[in-house]
Amino acid sequence: MNNSRDNQLVRGHRARILRTHGTNLLFLLPAFALFAYVVLVPFIQGIPYSFTNWKSIISDKREFNGLHNYILMLKNTYFQQAFVHTLTFTLIYDIGANVLGLAFALLLFRNSKFANACRTMMFLPFTTALTSAAIVWSYVYTDVYSVLFGVASPLGQSSQVVPGMAVIAIWRDMGYCMLIYIAGLKAIPGDYYEAAILDGANTIQRFTRVTLPLLIPSFTSNVTLLLAWGLRCFDYPMAVARNMEAAQTSAMFIYDYIFGYSKAGLGQASAVMLTIVLVLLTRVVTYFFRKSEVEA
Repeated sequence: MNNSRDNQLVRGHRARILRTHGTNLLFLLPAFALFAYVVLVPFIQGIPYSFTNWKSIISDKREFNGLHNYILMLKNTYFQQAFVHTLTFTLIYDIGANVLGLAFALLLFRNSKFANACRTMMFLPFTTALTSAAIVWSYVYTDVYSVLFGVASPLGQSSQVVPGMAVIAIWRDMGYCMLIYIAGLKAIPGDYYEAAILDGANTIQRFTRVTLPLLIPSFTSNVTLLLAWGLRCFDYPMAVARNMEAAQTSAMFIYDYIFGYSKAGLGQASAVMLTIVLVLLTRVVTYFFRKSEVEA
């Protein structure tokens, strides 16, 4: 009797788990189906094209040429420069948006009417289209920044165009980072701070020994997400620096070779390579942060 009752309890527990996870999967299914249809399936279908001499998207002629596109891509000066520009942009953008997002989160995470209004204002740029933000900042650089400081717009100088675009991206996305950090700060139990104060910890020690370690999940989310966004940067150079060689990114290289230079096979090989780099870098960063996480 006891064994029968235990078996029934186990089966009932399994059924509840199955219903719960099944319901969650059903809610996730539409988003995953859309992602698979728009991103995953086209990417997988495009991998074989990277091993052919495919000229353009309207051409049916595709002859296998092995690793020729990948070798040619790695030797291509345009690709090398574009990849360096992409890494530089991503580094400035990721660090800047996270540092400012964390700073504003520390200032505004407490509930008050003033803090709520400020948080809303800080998040509004994130709702702006990337192209619109780039065009607005192009005006700011030209008609405000240049007039006030008597210097040329960063978007018109080869040595400053990448940092100039990174500033636009930081302005747009630091509000998003701020909200993630605010959520992380609110999840930290107040008992930890009380214990630290009783142990004689000052403000800096409480920040470095309590706040930062418990914010690691927020760092993981923000850093990896912005890393992926930065490596895929396309809108900013397309909107404000299309004809500047110093502003071209890897995504621009892919676009030019698939749609502009009639070398779609080479462009597809670059897309595959960029995706591999993106996945590897995000995995390394995620592993580093996950390893540093502590439980609250």
